[in-house]
Amino acid sequence: MTHTTDGPDHGTIDAVPTRYGDTMFRSRLEADWAATLDGNRIKWHYEPETITLPSGAVYIPDFWLHELGIWIEAKGEGIPRIEKAAELAKARACRCPGDCACPWPGGELVLAGRAPLDITRTETGRWPGRGYANWETPFGPSAYYLHCPACSRNQWITLRRPWLCRACRHGLENQTAHRAIDRRVRFVESTPAGGFGDPVTEEGDEEPDAPDPGEWGDKR
Repeated sequence: MTHTTDGPDHGTIDAVPTRYGDTMFRSRLEADWAATLDGNRIKWHYEPETITLPSGAVYIPDFWLHELGIWIEAKGEGIPRIEKAAELAKARACRCPGDCACPWPGGELVLAGRAPLDITRTETGRWPGRGYANWETPFGPSAYYLHCPACSRNQWITLRRPWLCRACRHGLENQTAHRAIDRRVRFVESTPAGGFGDPVTEEGDEEPDAPDPGEWGDKR
């Protein structure tokens, strides 16, 4: 189904089904987030689980990053139902009375993946292929993006101490953490005209070749 909603430029975004790799996504923004995760070497599954929330509402989050314990809900500005992501975040947060014993430090993390920063629309319903990933947490502390030098995984964490890799629990106290507004994480367009953007890198690092579409996500 096609619908429109307010975009970051106060225009509209056409939410139309978009194929990326072997997966048909419900919107171009979802497909672009899949391409962005691929471009930053983050493994993902698309809509892998139907969750019944504590309120009784049924919720199907867009992405599950199974190595990191992170859910991502791709939502353009003004899209309703973000309260379900907030309820999931609250329900899955760590409630350990002492040191965290959750499978992932701090419990499961939920992010709202927004339309990219520093992007202006060039055609109706189409975004250029360059920009920076924009995210927020619907509940709890802000999320920061960084790289683990021990297991080489890119990821989001909150700044609740101790700062640990969500995959290998290596200490990350000495790593640089980026906010969305720092504009360090490349946003990648999924459509053939856009191609892959550049993965996040520190100055002086070599950038790896971009993977094939869907290489790091579902094979459907």
